[in-house]
Amino acid sequence: MNTLVNLPLKNKYCQSCCQRLASLGWMAFVLVAGDVCADNAFSPYVGVTVVKDSNLYRLDSASVLPARSSKDDTIYQTTAGVAVDWLLSRQHFILDAAVIDNRFDQNSNLNYVGQVLDLKWNWALGSALTGNVGFVQKTTLNDFSNTTTQASSKKEDSTAQFLGKWRYTPDWEVGIKLSDYDLSYDLLALQRNDRKSTKKSVFMNYVTHSRNRVGVTFSQEDGSYPGRTLSASSVIDNRYRQDLVLFNLDWRITGKSHLQVDAGWNARTHPNLPNRDYDGLSMKVDYFWLPTGKVVLNASLYRQLFSSSYRASSFGEKTGYSLGASWQVSEKVSLNGVVKDELKEYLDQELGSGFKERYAWLTLGVNYQPDPMLNVALKFNQSARNSTQVLRDYEVDSFALSLDVKF
Repeated sequence: MNTLVNLPLKNKYCQSCCQRLASLGWMAFVLVAGDVCADNAFSPYVGVTVVKDSNLYRLDSASVLPARSSKDDTIYQTTAGVAVDWLLSRQHFILDAAVIDNRFDQNSNLNYVGQVLDLKWNWALGSALTGNVGFVQKTTLNDFSNTTTQASSKKEDSTAQFLGKWRYTPDWEVGIKLSDYDLSYDLLALQRNDRKSTKKSVFMNYVTHSRNRVGVTFSQEDGSYPGRTLSASSVIDNRYRQDLVLFNLDWRITGKSHLQVDAGWNARTHPNLPNRDYDGLSMKVDYFWLPTGKVVLNASLYRQLFSSSYRASSFGEKTGYSLGASWQVSEKVSLNGVVKDELKEYLDQELGSGFKERYAWLTLGVNYQPDPMLNVALKFNQSARNSTQVLRDYEVDSFALSLDVKF
């Protein structure tokens, strides 16, 4: 018997190799084809960023670090990448691929090379069928805010998706959206947080002559935590199904204001531990206002379920708001800022009843673009977490200065 036939299709190594080969094939196709198309935009770019972080490991003030580690640090990031924008008739191909070298001044054990790959094909067939196919893969450092280890671990998350829409009359459209998500850690101690999910959605929209939309979406997500083994004493399931029904509104109220609403009902079930099932309201409202041609204001209000990668929980509910503003001061200078507040309630966890955590963020930024090929940015971030659990509070300030050059 041919042993190749019996190789497991879901083998993680094979999956990773296939994804990389597909990505390289797509890149080669776009780059070669782009040479034939006069409308092709091919833009290599490089960037340098210096980040000063006051609480790198997101530690509570009472926590003590090992002698070899430093709470605050300066990170030097060097980026090299390429962006391709290729239009062939009504087919639109977009690629962004970059490698980011990260060097830590005090915690050199965390040095790593990250990667970003973003591929998208916006397709059209005739006048009634449109959609897109995409693949995004990112390799970064693990998030220390939800781990108890200061060890270095690369985190890789990837999303593949397909969207198809059919405008079967001038006023009505139906569509389908499929997505596959994969999150994995290379450190054995964190592989308990690995997560996979597949999501299927169908929708129907009424479209006005001014391109406003109102409709309904039905979606179903099946997920699993491959690194979590069930036992007789388990209180967290390693599998789940989440069903969602949403009313959708995308409406341009005036020439200067825009409203988006997604509201409906969420139900999450667990095949092995049905006592962890949950259902409740899901809602997100976004409002955009342009008081002048140079100023954009936006506000967001939401209540949604989220899948958690925290070691002692698998999901929770987040409720919050955000306020943002951007101002194009001149042709070369712009300012932006965001204030965000969020309450997370972990609804299943190993320590008994659920716990709550409140997050607060403040982001301020200034961009200077003396030339379309050159951008200088300065950003300030302040964030804090207050938890009902011991030793999970933290505060952090960070400054980032970056220089990006396109060729």
